[in-house]
Amino acid sequence: MSTVIERQDAETKQKKKVNLICSRNTVDGVYPPLILAINAAREGADAKVFFTFAGIDIVLKKNYEKDYSNVKYHMPGFIGAIPGMSKLATWMIKKKIVEANIPDIKELVEMAQLEGVKFIACLMTMDMMGLTKDDLIEDVEIMDANQFMKLALESDFNLFT
Repeated sequence: MSTVIERQDAETKQKKKVNLICSRNTVDGVYPPLILAINAAREGADAKVFFTFAGIDIVLKKNYEKDYSNVKYHMPGFIGAIPGMSKLATWMIKKKIVEANIPDIKELVEMAQLEGVKFIACLMTMDMMGLTKDDLIEDVEIMDANQFMKLALESDFNLFT
């Protein structure tokens, strides 16, 4: 009898809803929301990533096709202001990613979509940058701030990374 009750509880249990916001197109701005979304989906959650401001670069076809070569790593503080430091820091961090056998950004985007993570582009950002649906990679939904806020208010977990 307890087996039947446990099975019914599992079937009626709602999926957790997780939303992550990606607003930067930097290495440290892109990896966290993608990795967290992938792992949320693997745990059975309904995971979504909302791309806004510079983060929208991640769902643009032109950047996907160029393997996200435009995604850089910027050193914080005054060291990052030294000419050439951003290029050196990007080279170093990408080398460490390869050495640690961590997927690159393009692989993470593909993994996320295969795991069922939904991507959402910010309509205001698209309007501001003159982008259309045709500029986006496949299966990206578009939402305005009000639509996303409704989604967020119905969700269990929201994180701005």
